[in-house]
Amino acid sequence: MKITTWFGYIDTSTGEVSLAGGSEETAERLMGISRESIPASARTAATTIGEVWASAVQPDLRKLALKGGLFEGDAEYNSTLRSVALDLVKRKLRASADAEAELLQTVEALDDLNEAINALEERLFEWSRLTDERRLRGRALAEHLAEEEGPVGEFARSILVLTETRRSVTKSLETATAQIAPNLTDLAGPILAARIISRAGGLKSLSEMPASAIQVMGAEKALFKHLRGKAPSPKHGMIYRHPAIMGTTRAFRGRAARALAAKLAIAARIDRYSGEGDPRLKVALDRRIEEIRESPPRRRRRGKGKRKAKGEMRGER
Repeated sequence: MKITTWFGYIDTSTGEVSLAGGSEETAERLMGISRESIPASARTAATTIGEVWASAVQPDLRKLALKGGLFEGDAEYNSTLRSVALDLVKRKLRASADAEAELLQTVEALDDLNEAINALEERLFEWSRLTDERRLRGRALAEHLAEEEGPVGEFARSILVLTETRRSVTKSLETATAQIAPNLTDLAGPILAARIISRAGGLKSLSEMPASAIQVMGAEKALFKHLRGKAPSPKHGMIYRHPAIMGTTRAFRGRAARALAAKLAIAARIDRYSGEGDPRLKVALDRRIEEIRESPPRRRRRGKGKRKAKGEMRGER
């Protein structure tokens, strides 16, 4: 059986070892290695830097490499391993940064498409009312008028083209978000997760934010009004679109928002520093939301200041 290692390959049947190349070539090869790209029969012994797939007994890679004459001694083995590890980390960071930048641009493009399509559909509706009494709107109206000749038909067809483009961009966004932030995607869904990352300015910034900041993200105006004493504190911002909050009664939405924001903060840190999906987060969130929905409503306590003020007013009278 052929074992994939960080430095090359080992044939367990013959004991032959081979070096894949220098540190840069090796790092490039490891970047292309994934669990899916290795045959199932070899996964139990396949090894890459920082990842060892399940196996009862792993071979001594250092001993096999030195025995095969790939390195002169422990010092060269350690030096080469360190060089390959650094090159691999740099490549992964560059790839991650490029993918995240692409994600942020895709979110902005989707928002622009939504705004443009909504404005064009509204204009088409006003235009159609001049000659058509039917109350179709949106895509249905564009499909109805797309077969007509003249500027109205051309305008309707352009809306359909933009709608199809939006669908394609949305699909690409969902795929990219699931790759970059699997845990955030599992908790919030790909679109909301992408918007949260975009609003925070990137996954790194999001991973450094406290749960309280994530909870009110998108409600900054209401928060500033509250700080000036002109409005109550906001319970949630853009995470309001999450089913855990929308499906919860008004009395419990604040607690649901806090629970969701706490799990999103944990998911962002895991996605930033690990990138491995953890299904336990979703299970824990669902359990917590269920507990909140089944709990009895809390009674509001009247502040001591209000009671004192009322007592003073009675005394004056």
